[in-house]
Amino acid sequence: MSVKFVDIRQGIAKLQGVTLAGFEAMALAGGLGIYFCLGAYFEWAYYRRRRDRTTAWKIQPHRFTDAPRRRAEIVCSVVNLTAASLGSGFFAYRIATDNPTRVYLGLAEHGVAFGLAATAAYFVLSDLGLYWMHRLMHHPVLFRAIHRWHHRTLSPTAFTASAMHPLEFAAYQAVAAAPLFLFPIPAWGVVSTLLYHNVVALFDHSGIDFGAWFRWQPPPRFHDDHHAHFHVNFGQTLGLWDFLFDTWRREGRVYGEHVFGGHGAPDPTMNGERVPRRIRYARGVT
Repeated sequence: MSVKFVDIRQGIAKLQGVTLAGFEAMALAGGLGIYFCLGAYFEWAYYRRRRDRTTAWKIQPHRFTDAPRRRAEIVCSVVNLTAASLGSGFFAYRIATDNPTRVYLGLAEHGVAFGLAATAAYFVLSDLGLYWMHRLMHHPVLFRAIHRWHHRTLSPTAFTASAMHPLEFAAYQAVAAAPLFLFPIPAWGVVSTLLYHNVVALFDHSGIDFGAWFRWQPPPRFHDDHHAHFHVNFGQTLGLWDFLFDTWRREGRVYGEHVFGGHGAPDPTMNGERVPRRIRYARGVT
């Protein structure tokens, strides 16, 4: 029995034949489709069907965002996602044609092992960049001028994920794109990494008490705490950076909108009785 192998060169040739309009359409369908599909599912399955049982699933069971604010979040998100998708579509078109980046399309060029290693490096590097950009947005000046838009919601839903100042959204897009000019990365690695980042962001903002998918990834309760306590828990996907840079929320520290720096302030009720410990984030644990 003969085995037929797929000639990936045929797929690359077809990709290179896609028009700019085709790339723009795929990017729009992907960006807006993921946002509305996951957001609508969470809304239907939890916020409507289980509204009378919020203590069983909601991280902040007694706090909800009002309807006008939620509508404003969706409008803001659609504007940001549309602009970002159009930019991403154009960027992908350039990669498929004259390619100003180090992204490559084939498998044989560097091999599977290199592709996996490059993808892992891109994931870690982009996540580190997103951590520091997010933390920079919590500088008092930038927070009040830009990032406060996103933090107007204390109890987020998935529809909150992209509701931010357009300049902030563009900054995150730039951070994610920068490594693509530094070292060879397979196109499938870029797509899978960005897809993972985006889906995790929607789960992290869902307000639903899911557990963590992987040991390296804090559960949604971690980021929900960021919205409730402001200047702490800056990590986007990995909890590693908050652990290393000591911005993981701790017991015995006071946090709030006006307590900047990521380390909180001493709790005056503790009287130095114990060393503040990192909060243990697990499902159902505050």
